[in-house]
Amino acid sequence: MQAYIIRRLLLVPFTLVLISIIVFIFMRAVPGDAADVRCGAAGNFDQQCFDVVREELGLNENKFNQYFKWLGDIVLRGDFGYSLSQRAHINEEIGKRIWNTAQIGLLSIAFTLLIGIPVGMVSAVRSGKPSDYILRFLAVMGLSVPSFWIATLVVIFPAVWWGVRVAPDWVGWEEPLTHLQILAIPAFIIALAGGGTIARIVRSSMLEVLRSDQVRTARAKGLRESAVVSRHVFRPSMIALFTIIGLQFSLVLGGSVIMESIFNIPGMGLWVISAVGERDFMIIQAVVVVFATWFLLITLLVDIAYAWVDPRIRY
Repeated sequence: MQAYIIRRLLLVPFTLVLISIIVFIFMRAVPGDAADVRCGAAGNFDQQCFDVVREELGLNENKFNQYFKWLGDIVLRGDFGYSLSQRAHINEEIGKRIWNTAQIGLLSIAFTLLIGIPVGMVSAVRSGKPSDYILRFLAVMGLSVPSFWIATLVVIFPAVWWGVRVAPDWVGWEEPLTHLQILAIPAFIIALAGGGTIARIVRSSMLEVLRSDQVRTARAKGLRESAVVSRHVFRPSMIALFTIIGLQFSLVLGGSVIMESIFNIPGMGLWVISAVGERDFMIIQAVVVVFATWFLLITLLVDIAYAWVDPRIRY
């Protein structure tokens, strides 16, 4: 077990370095940069401004020197650099925004589990009955309908039909009810797809266990059906959820980018979208590395928990 954890830990930095190389290459391959945006505003290009800004950002240096300087600042000092478009240190902006994104992510994971597990359990226990078909249909709908389309309808229709603003201006925990409303709606929309996935996984796992010899033996002993499901079916079927829950974080991270822009939430997603428009690749690189680190750590914890629950698991 210890050797497995050590191997998994050693893979994390190598994976992050590979991701940093890929995102750096892609950012440098895109035409234009922050100097173009700053010095070409309103269609009036200023060559002197362009030269000064590129020198300030170190864009005139060799690409290898740029990468290793950027990577060295991150590794040695934890410094993601300076945002020219926002005239602020990226670390400070990350500190302000990452908690907002994390709140949406954690709440959406909670909604995902609250939706997916009960739906999957009921669908498995009532397999072949009308309620099973209805729940399976709803799960497929949750997987199929794009979350950004649902979010757009949720924002537009109440405003047009009833004059109700579903996405109020961002407030902190000083106004807890308004804050929870702002968080709950996008988190629930993100959770629809994840809930559908988990419902299908739970149903499949429980049906497999329900057909096993141990369940038939438990029923033959006279145990109530609720006891059979809770003790002998639910727990073994939950092992498959570990991996799925870890994968849901990628869905949450991707969904937060869209939801924050639609609901105007000042998180990492809205920040990176504005950075794309301003060609501020320093922000884009920082957000990609932070998201990748977040996802890798969650995946690592899930893999360790999976190996702990089932010692036969070795990758």
